[in-house]
Amino acid sequence: MPQTLRVMVKGKWYTVEVGSLLEQPVRALVDGEPFDVDIESSTPQGEDAQVEAESAPAEEPTGRPDNAPIEISRLPIPIKEFRSPMPGVIISVDVREGDEVIVGDQICVLESMKMRQVLRADWSGVVRHIHVEPGQQVMDGNLIAELE
Repeated sequence: MPQTLRVMVKGKWYTVEVGSLLEQPVRALVDGEPFDVDIESSTPQGEDAQVEAESAPAEEPTGRPDNAPIEISRLPIPIKEFRSPMPGVIISVDVREGDEVIVGDQICVLESMKMRQVLRADWSGVVRHIHVEPGQQVMDGNLIAELE
């Protein structure tokens, strides 16, 4: 299962998903863009550990120079909040806590102004907490679920 990290490069934060750390190079997605990254085995530990990385992407993302030091913040894991886009009533909740979702998966169905709208995940992650139940009325911006 991929591991999600928050990475700071020259003062800018990125969301990084990394695959198996046992394989070299490590396959990483930096804000959705794939990279092959070599990680030294003597990586310092701690909340603000730095990892020297060599990347070999097909294309270099804007603002990320090759071989730049990457600062890894392991705590806390970023929480993605899934919120209601409009007022309405929750018709169904289609995920449970602990479920893994990917972009496009159905999270719930919301009825608003006599129309039903399927709300889908905008990002991948694991459902940490569900804040609504079927029949519950929600307002614009109310928290529906948290993903990590």
